[in-house]
Amino acid sequence: MSFLVAMQVIGTGLSIQSALQKGKAKNTVAQMNAEQETMRLAQEKIISAQRHNDRMATLDSNLKTNEAYFAFLGRDSSDASYQAFQKYNVKTAQSDLRINANQSLLEQGQIRYARQQHLFGGQVALQESKMEAFSTAINGFTNYQTTKT
Repeated sequence: MSFLVAMQVIGTGLSIQSALQKGKAKNTVAQMNAEQETMRLAQEKIISAQRHNDRMATLDSNLKTNEAYFAFLGRDSSDASYQAFQKYNVKTAQSDLRINANQSLLEQGQIRYARQQHLFGGQVALQESKMEAFSTAINGFTNYQTTKT
């Protein structure tokens, strides 16, 4: 085997190995990105629960403040306007909680989709690298045959 043929075979082997390693590296990056999305999903659930708790605490504080203010004014808590005002505060809080829950569900769906995209991208990178390695092997064999003759 001549020096040029040996270099051609070594070069082809290195190109095949490089293509496969590149695909594995891209897949690893995609797996890491998908794991980040999993952590973001958990964080979104926590943030949503915190927003829920904060809104409930605000409602509780508002109801108590209103009750104290009405008492300060000398009005009874059975007063119709007071009851309507308190009911309105509760209704507003419930609406805010529904909006928060829906917003969180949408965000969680987007995060799950992004995670799937990363995983798919990693699989595509692996397949792509195998095809590149196979193509390199064929080209190397063709070049070997051309050089040999």
